[in-house]
Amino acid sequence: MNEQELAQAKLKLEKLKSEESKRGNKLREGLRESAGESVEELSLYDNHPADMGDVTLEREKDLGLVFFVEDRLAMIDDALEAIAQGRYGICEICQREISWERLQAIPYTTLCQDCKKEHESRERPVERPIEEAVMKFPFGGLQGYHENLEDNAFDGEDAWQTVAKYGSSDSPSDIGSVQDYNELYINSDEDVGTVEEYEKIVAKKAKDGQIYQEFK
Repeated sequence: MNEQELAQAKLKLEKLKSEESKRGNKLREGLRESAGESVEELSLYDNHPADMGDVTLEREKDLGLVFFVEDRLAMIDDALEAIAQGRYGICEICQREISWERLQAIPYTTLCQDCKKEHESRERPVERPIEEAVMKFPFGGLQGYHENLEDNAFDGEDAWQTVAKYGSSDSPSDIGSVQDYNELYINSDEDVGTVEEYEKIVAKKAKDGQIYQEFK
């Protein structure tokens, strides 16, 4: 990369930094207002929480944009520092030069196009609370409930069965192989409290040793 290209990249980065800084300041200024001030209400005590749902959503979006702007500014500062240190435009993974066309489009990028594609194609691990690594069933480690369906302990599968009995967003037409809402969850035909069918018969042992079916 020649001196002219470096100068162009630096100028573009400084312009982006100015724009993002103004954007961040404007977002923070809006977040300083209370929810009541944003809708010009003197008090929110007489409002149902659902009435403020759209306001809460917009404030959450603004807060997310603030975090986005802060991350973008950090990347721009890193790129400006790389220019000062003479390492701008070098991919941090393969150490090859990033194409000028890519730098013109994304001047703060640190990866070449090939490394970026490979990085994005990697499957992200499922993030679970760290305490689940040491907690025992039924309070932790439920993310692998489907891996061992024959486990006798009360695990994630059993927890889902217990909850799914009360219904879910699925319907028999969504699955196709069931005809009743009571069959939508895993192992819905599983016997609870018994092993064999005859154990479901309510019986009573008489004094003579005979077992009779009890109809009460």
